[in-house]
Amino acid sequence: MHRVGLPSLLLALLLVAVPGGAVAKSYKPINEIPGQVPETEEEEAVWQVGIAHQEEVRGSDELVNDAALERYLESIVARLMGEMVQTIGLEVDVLVFRDPSVNAWVYPNGTVAVQTGLLAAMDNEAQLAAILGHEVSHFLNRHAFIQIKSKQTQSAIGKGLGALAAIAVAMETGTVSTGLLDSGQIWTDLVTSGYSRKLETQADEQGLQMMIAAGYPPEEALPAFEELRIDEDDEINISKVWSSHPDIDARKKNLKKQIKKAKVSGNSAGLDGAAYLRAVQLGVLANSQLLVQDRDFEEAIASLEQFTSAVPDKPTGFFLLGEAYRKRTPEGDYEQRVTAYRQTLAVNDGFAAAWRELGMAQRQQGRPAEAGAAFSRYLELAPDAADAPIIAWYRDRLGAAQ
Repeated sequence: MHRVGLPSLLLALLLVAVPGGAVAKSYKPINEIPGQVPETEEEEAVWQVGIAHQEEVRGSDELVNDAALERYLESIVARLMGEMVQTIGLEVDVLVFRDPSVNAWVYPNGTVAVQTGLLAAMDNEAQLAAILGHEVSHFLNRHAFIQIKSKQTQSAIGKGLGALAAIAVAMETGTVSTGLLDSGQIWTDLVTSGYSRKLETQADEQGLQMMIAAGYPPEEALPAFEELRIDEDDEINISKVWSSHPDIDARKKNLKKQIKKAKVSGNSAGLDGAAYLRAVQLGVLANSQLLVQDRDFEEAIASLEQFTSAVPDKPTGFFLLGEAYRKRTPEGDYEQRVTAYRQTLAVNDGFAAAWRELGMAQRQQGRPAEAGAAFSRYLELAPDAADAPIIAWYRDRLGAAQ
């Protein structure tokens, strides 16, 4: 492929960025021209930036690296796309990021990124399908590339131009270096921040049609999109939203119109909330851990109570619930903590950490015999644990005090 010189490409990028510099091009959807996208070296470079970021995070702690969870999410994407998967020749790929924000995005090459906060916020598979359909539409219509090129997100000093300038350098040198450009930041700034009103509306409407075609009840899109609403006092997330981004009320109003026009009823796929929580359990539990780390205890407790009610045979859910209570009020919430730890052990008597924390709670409550027994059981299960000496000391002291 002919390589465009760096000065020429930067000039072209400036023409895109400065008003009056270039005439907007109409881009055909990927499924209408299979095998022809990326069409230009410039678009190929944008794809490569996304691919570089994917390669950077795969296998890292940024992701919930669970094959079963990824297969489940990929099956939903494949169901939404239907025959287009074969038409395009796409290998469906989903990455799950450890992030409590309710968000998802799609890379230019079609890899879908889902944050754990989104998995936890959805009530069922149908709601998640509404969001995934929206993201797939962004991919099909090449919105990431279009948005990066648009005048709306670029200026001579704007992020878009800076991103494309970095891409130009990467193209000229033949490498896409994450040291040269922070590809993760590019996707945070230029993709997850939201597209223009026009592109978002197109993705909303096409995503809804894909949802309907896949047999999901379209009305589930409404509560799904409601979960994307950002609280006015959430300064961190508000700072990520473009001023042009359509508000949730406007989007839901348009979706209601589209649902009414579709005149479909009787769809019931993906409404089993318990089955959904089982399928995404590792994502939900990872998200609960993040909430506890962020000291968002009320949200963590609410999520874990819902999870343990639906999935009562998963000891980790009960243990994390106990930890949320413990860290919320270190000198209180004993009853809730003890109940959660006991529920953990009812499911798995060999859950060592639950015995330790149960013993600690009982020690604080002044119940030495019960605490000593719990500590002894912990030491049986984890004799080589780093904290075994101190737990043994606690146990021995409790025994001497009786």
